[in-house]
Amino acid sequence: MSAVIFAITLSIIQRGIQYGTYSETIKTAVRLSTGYLQIQREGYNKSPTLQKSFIEADAIRKALDSSPYIDGSSPRIESDALLSFRDQSLGVLIMGIKPNTESSVTDFSKKIRKGRFLSPDSALSAEPVAEIVVGDKLLKNLGAQVGDSVVALAQGFDGILGNMFARIVGTFATGSNEFDRMGVFMNINELQNFLNMGDRINAIAVSVRDPNELNAVVLHLDRILKPEGLVALPWQEMLPQLRQMIELDDSSGVLYIIVLLFVVGFGILNTVLMSITERFREYGVMLALGMSEKKLAATVALEIFFMLVIGFVAGNCIGVAVNSYLVSHPIMLGGSLAQLYQEYGFAPTLKSSLSFKVFLDSSLTILGISIVAAVYPLWRVLRLEPLKGIRYT
Repeated sequence: MSAVIFAITLSIIQRGIQYGTYSETIKTAVRLSTGYLQIQREGYNKSPTLQKSFIEADAIRKALDSSPYIDGSSPRIESDALLSFRDQSLGVLIMGIKPNTESSVTDFSKKIRKGRFLSPDSALSAEPVAEIVVGDKLLKNLGAQVGDSVVALAQGFDGILGNMFARIVGTFATGSNEFDRMGVFMNINELQNFLNMGDRINAIAVSVRDPNELNAVVLHLDRILKPEGLVALPWQEMLPQLRQMIELDDSSGVLYIIVLLFVVGFGILNTVLMSITERFREYGVMLALGMSEKKLAATVALEIFFMLVIGFVAGNCIGVAVNSYLVSHPIMLGGSLAQLYQEYGFAPTLKSSLSFKVFLDSSLTILGISIVAAVYPLWRVLRLEPLKGIRYT
C-alpha cells in the first residue's frame, strides 16, 4: 500500500505541476501576444502583408458577440516601419490596436513602465501628432524620453511610402526581449489613416472563457469565415515554438513517469511476492484441507485488490491536497532560475492543476503496473502444491 500511495501521489503531483505550468505559460504567452485565437486572411500567418487584410463583416462581429465561449475580441493591424529620433533610426513593428477592447484579449495595458497607455479617444484628439507606446529597450536604444516626438516611416496599403510624427506617451516591458526592443503600439484608427487602409484590418484577436473549448470555437468560427476567405487560427499555429517546447517538456515528463513505474513496479512485485512466499505453509495447509487452487488464488487476488484500492484512495487524497495548495499558492521562481524559465518561453511560476485527466492518467497507469506486478505472485499460488507448501521454509 505504501508503494502504491507513494507512486500515485508522486505521479499526481508531478503531472499536476506540469499541466498547471503549461496552462499558466500558455495564458501568459497569449495574453502578451496573439490571444487564444485570431481571425485572419488565409495565408496571412505564413506571409503577413498589408494586402492580406479584410473588412470586418457584420456576420463576423455578430458571431463573436453572440458566442458564450468567447470572452472578448479586438481588431489589429501590424506593419513594419522605421522609427527615427534625431540621428538614430531603428526598425520596429507597429501594432495598431483598439485600446478599449484590447484589454479583454491581452494584458498590454498592465505592462506600462513609464507614462501611460494609449488613450481610447486619441483618434478624436486635437493633438497634431499621433500617440504611441514603445518598448522600454526600444526607447533606450533610440535615446529618447517619454514625451519626445519621433518620425515613423512605412509603406502603406497602396504601396506609397509615407511618414508621420508621433509622440511617445509611455513605455512597456513584457519580458520578451525581442518585442520590448522593437514593439510599438498605436491607436488602430491613426494607423489605418497613416497606411491608407480605410476600414481594413489584418486580424481580430480573440479570447476564450475556457481554453478547453478552443477547438470547438475554432470549428464554429471556420464555418462562418470560410465563405469570406478567412480562417480562425488557434495559438498553437501562431506560436509553434511554444507548442513544440511544451511537447518536448511533456515528453520528458512521460519519461520520468516510465522510470517511476519501473521502480514502483519492482517494489510492488517484491512486496507482494514476499508477502505470499512467507505464507506458503499456511497456503499448503489450506490446500491439504481441500481448498482449491483457484479459490486460494482468488482470495490472494482479493487481498491485493483491497490493498490497491486503499492505496489508490489515499494516494489520490494526498495528491488532491498537495495540488490544491499549489493551485491557490503557486511557487514564484526568482533569480537565475526565473530567467532560465523565461528564456525557454515558460512562465516563472510553479502552479499545479486539478484537472481530472491528471488523476485519471496517474491512477490508470499505476493500476496497470500493479496488475502486471501481481501476475507472477498469483501464478506462484496457482502452481503451489500442498506438500511443498507445508514443507516450505
